[in-house]
Amino acid sequence: MAIQLANYEINIRSFHPEKDFGWSGLMFEGDNRGFSLKPSGIKPTTSRIWHRLRLSTKNSKISSIDTISDPSKAPWEDKKRIYSGNLAPKGRVTLKEKPPTNNSIYQYQLDGQYGGVNHAMPGSPQMQERLDFSYVPTLNVKYKIIIDIDTVSGHMDIVTYITGDAFPNCEAFIVGPGGQSISLGIHVRKGAPPLSLSLNADYPMIVSALRLPLNNNGSFKGTVGDELFRQANKYPKLSFHKIADWNYRFTSIPANSGHCMLLEKASLENCFNGLLK
Repeated sequence: MAIQLANYEINIRSFHPEKDFGWSGLMFEGDNRGFSLKPSGIKPTTSRIWHRLRLSTKNSKISSIDTISDPSKAPWEDKKRIYSGNLAPKGRVTLKEKPPTNNSIYQYQLDGQYGGVNHAMPGSPQMQERLDFSYVPTLNVKYKIIIDIDTVSGHMDIVTYITGDAFPNCEAFIVGPGGQSISLGIHVRKGAPPLSLSLNADYPMIVSALRLPLNNNGSFKGTVGDELFRQANKYPKLSFHKIADWNYRFTSIPANSGHCMLLEKASLENCFNGLLK
């Protein structure tokens, strides 16, 4: 029986794992969490920006797209700010579909980006409303995701490439029918906000190439194959991991791993890792 084309949700999120951004981030409120596969927009899993799209592979269209900043507070304010309207982060995505190969392999290419500004900085909201830009640097993320669904062999191949400012942390995952989430990769931030955001770089943050076996209804069958790992080790065949084990590999990584915390607070944690190896 051929695999049914189904609906999938893709989440890409920028978040700061500490309670605040530290001295280099003017002590603005952070998200106080580690890497997660929990739904976007639901406390306590907040993000500085979360970008979520829903892809209908059956209808070959993006059925919805959300780009939202969870409320945050400046150290000199009593209340959290809610960014909406012209102050809300912006996101977009385009979908390209190729004609099915042998009437069994369907390909979808997603090209998108999102960006947002910390409008809690003095004068930034007024400047944005009147002039449609701000002096505050924008947090930028770009992505390309290619999905191949083989309805005869019964699997999805998904290639993910995410770039951007490299600050703050970034995580991406796909959710299938039935609510099963699978990590597409994570990235621990580089540098500090003033420099990292103002450079407006296109730094590679997440790269992955996965094979996901599918059930007849298009849901994930329970295992993940890592094609990049296979190629790097020159293995002849793709090996598979249980979804729970695969996800734990990413959610268990410390959210400050390899990041010199002296950039944010009075701590030398992770500052000499390279020197000790």
